[in-house]
Amino acid sequence: MWKKVLICVVLVAFVGVQFANSLTCTKCTTPSGCKSPSSETCSNSTANANRVHLESYHSNVPTVNGSLNFACANLTYYHAANYSHTSEFLGCVFNETKVCDLTLTNTASGWSKKCLQCGTDYCNPAGTFSGSAYTIVGSVIAVLLAKVLS
Repeated sequence: MWKKVLICVVLVAFVGVQFANSLTCTKCTTPSGCKSPSSETCSNSTANANRVHLESYHSNVPTVNGSLNFACANLTYYHAANYSHTSEFLGCVFNETKVCDLTLTNTASGWSKKCLQCGTDYCNPAGTFSGSAYTIVGSVIAVLLAKVLS
């Protein structure tokens, strides 16, 4: 009996490690697209693609050749005079990018930005499925497997 429970716990632990090691961010690049955003799992390829997008708005985006440290970014670009929302970026970036410190290239036309960089799943904006939900689901699966295997 305990052998079966131990196997189930180990199985759940391996599944949980996958969720713990992969940061997932909300993804969109336009104000209209952000009304129903998608999600993306952070990797070197997604962070590099988003770096290219950020270079169209910022002059000092650093090049990172590869990293295992990622963050979720939320940048809103607007005209300061009338606060008209001109552009939006939500996505995965390298943690070393420090998106809130990037310099806008088009400040002469009155552009400003609001910025958030964070390191938990769906924190750009806040997620609806938290880490505790994974624990609950994993526990339910472990109990069901223990009952089936006993």
